[in-house]
Amino acid sequence: MPSPRWTAVPALAALVAAGGRWVMQGSGNVYTATHKRFYVPDQDLGWRVASAGPVWIGLELIAALAAVVIGVAIAAYVVTRWERRRGRSGGLRSALWIVAVLPLAAPAWAFASGFGPAGGREALPAGASAAAPSAGIEGGLDLPSGRYEVVAHAGTAVTATLEAGEERFEARFSRGISGAWTADPRDLTRPSQAEISVQASVVDTGITLRSQHARDEYLRVATFPRITLRLGPLIAARQDGPAQVAFRTVGSLDLLGETLTVEITGNLRALDAPARVRLGLPVAAAAVLIDADLAITVSGTALRADRDSFDSDRIPIHVALVLVHRA
Repeated sequence: MPSPRWTAVPALAALVAAGGRWVMQGSGNVYTATHKRFYVPDQDLGWRVASAGPVWIGLELIAALAAVVIGVAIAAYVVTRWERRRGRSGGLRSALWIVAVLPLAAPAWAFASGFGPAGGREALPAGASAAAPSAGIEGGLDLPSGRYEVVAHAGTAVTATLEAGEERFEARFSRGISGAWTADPRDLTRPSQAEISVQASVVDTGITLRSQHARDEYLRVATFPRITLRLGPLIAARQDGPAQVAFRTVGSLDLLGETLTVEITGNLRALDAPARVRLGLPVAAAAVLIDADLAITVSGTALRADRDSFDSDRIPIHVALVLVHRA
């Protein structure tokens, strides 16, 4: 069996491979994600989350591997000194080689998982805020009036983009969303209203421990189990195609016991029968997609007590909803 000093080689190789993988990822992420979230183009939803994400190595894993290299080197020195006095020990050498070789599994797992889907993006692309109308209500959608209810779907999610811990990441809510939009899509000048409620405990930041901190320390889900967004009547609308309308409105956001006034911009898009089939929706029922953008500030919410934990005061929020008409 080779000298104990050679055990530093596989441990060092694991460190170098992990560092190379981190550089190739190009995202500069601090924390490791076992299933990195990627968005891919979708002909109906615009963007959707890829079904499987690769392992994304973070700096904390590289630091841990560096500690293993140092530990193995020290242990190899100790074992070598011990053997000089008492003779060769196959058990100690075997244990040291196992500890030295195991770290290779981390970069091997990461490389085997790939670098994400073709055309994928790490962050959800910006919404339609820049193209939102400023005044006047025109246009409409060829859909029946009444109540459109939010359905659980891959296209239904609320995503907040945060900057904290020297990293930019998303807090995504893709389950536990309910609500409805009541309106006459053919005549958007008529009164309309919408209310969306989100289960706070389902927040997913891509890192298990960070998600737990978000639930317990920031969102305080035991006290405030839901986040609610209400949209008032449209204050501006513009026809952007036969099945799409850009809009602007003012709404309210109930967050951590406070009600915030927010400006909301986005798009309403009617889904034709082929799109409803592709998305697994009832073909006979009218359906609409809502993509909306708003923003809040840390200092303007109950999060202000934790302002020092954030690198940016502004928190953009994107709301994507799939709604089906209920007769």
